[in-house]
Amino acid sequence: MLPDTRRVLMLALPLLLGMRDPFQPPPDRCQTAALAQWRYQGFINVNGHRRGVLRNPEGRWYRASAGESMATGWRVVSVTEQRLQIATAAGCEPAQWQWQRQGVEDEKMDNGSRADPRRVADVGKKPRTGDAGR
Repeated sequence: MLPDTRRVLMLALPLLLGMRDPFQPPPDRCQTAALAQWRYQGFINVNGHRRGVLRNPEGRWYRASAGESMATGWRVVSVTEQRLQIATAAGCEPAQWQWQRQGVEDEKMDNGSRADPRRVADVGKKPRTGDAGR
């Protein structure tokens, strides 16, 4: 073999065998650095089926139930109104992680109070004479 052919073969061999680039960091199969960036924003309970609402670091929303696997490789262990607990992949540290729910202030709008129906009906109408003080 020619020396140039041998060099090309030596450089191409790792690519052909599927080896990773040694100059790139190894893939993070555990994704533990992202754990603190996810947020548990809400809780849904429909007929006893509980789902947690999560937001990832990029701002995308996900719904997850106990027993489901997430795209990150994590598995949802439990979902309660206040916390969502996951198990990371085998051999990862920490082995489990939990988020406390954040988003309590948004529940104020669901407290059952309603706007005065007379006011809602008058939105966009010009005030009639005698209605200025209402």
